[in-house]
Amino acid sequence: MEANRKVIGFTKDVTRRLQGALGDALLGVYVHGSAAMDAFVYPASDIDMLAVTTRELTDEERRKVGEDLLDPEMPCPGAGLELTVVTDESLNVPSQSPAFELHVCTVPGNRKFVDGRGHPGDPDLVLHYTVCRARGVARLGPPPEEVFPLIDRAWVLEAMLDELVWAYEHATPAYTILNACRAIQYADTGELVSKFEGARWMIEQRRRPMIVQIALREHRGRPKSGPTREQAKWFVDFATERLSAALDDE
Repeated sequence: MEANRKVIGFTKDVTRRLQGALGDALLGVYVHGSAAMDAFVYPASDIDMLAVTTRELTDEERRKVGEDLLDPEMPCPGAGLELTVVTDESLNVPSQSPAFELHVCTVPGNRKFVDGRGHPGDPDLVLHYTVCRARGVARLGPPPEEVFPLIDRAWVLEAMLDELVWAYEHATPAYTILNACRAIQYADTGELVSKFEGARWMIEQRRRPMIVQIALREHRGRPKSGPTREQAKWFVDFATERLSAALDDE
């Protein structure tokens, strides 16, 4: 409960800083991912946010956002902030690599500011928009379902396939397994869920429930011994099979 209060306070602080930097150009600020889906794990989870503006940003506005959000004195009750700013016009341009104004990351070891001008776009935004539309929370502005576009299901499936590969190559076996669980549930049911919800669903389906339980314990910071890469590979392969079958049906 205390972590949840800190997350809410942090996201409100981010919103106030964006309002100070962007003024009337700021249309909305949204929380998505684990912090919006009752799946936040302190201190391991990122805080994922999207901000929408009514126009492209000036050089001074970009500088001010980066300066305010990369402030080393700004406390984050998690692994770090991942925020992307986009224009409302860009949301109306269908793309598997949507354009963006800027991206800020404060995760230790990966702190960065990315200017979206001249950038080929960010394919991760396909999933961010989809999850935010379905499960996001507005800190400012209209409800997310009125702002973010309905993404083609085939694009979502393809984005999830890419995410499976990224997780296996870069994340822990526990994260990889839980990420695969939520992808399998989406492929089979069309529901967009958190890693925890996907894990519970997999357990109910009796698909290697003991390994899923081990992955859940480790992700929550209570491991005895975590899952192996070989076990994670089984989940990635199974999820790839289910997502590919769902794509074939589109």
